[in-house]
Amino acid sequence: MNNLYRNEWRLFHNFFLPSVKLIEKERIGSKTIKKHAPPKTPYQRIMESKHVDKDVKLSLTKQLELLNPFELNTIMQMKLKIISGLR
Repeated sequence: MNNLYRNEWRLFHNFFLPSVKLIEKERIGSKTIKKHAPPKTPYQRIMESKHVDKDVKLSLTKQLELLNPFELNTIMQMKLKIISGLR
């Protein structure tokens, strides 16, 4: 399980799964109104950040070029079948 999280899941999550960030939360009476930023992957957020070195951005871009989300998903599914078969 740790191998799955350390390798394929981490890469799949950080490079290919977008998430939304909460920008603003306003309470009006009993209602809470939330405003979210457009969905972006953690990789996209790093690339837009001014606080991250260009060398780090370059290495992440090279890593992204080598990744295939379908291949990662296939490997994750195989590992999950192995894990579920152990029970």
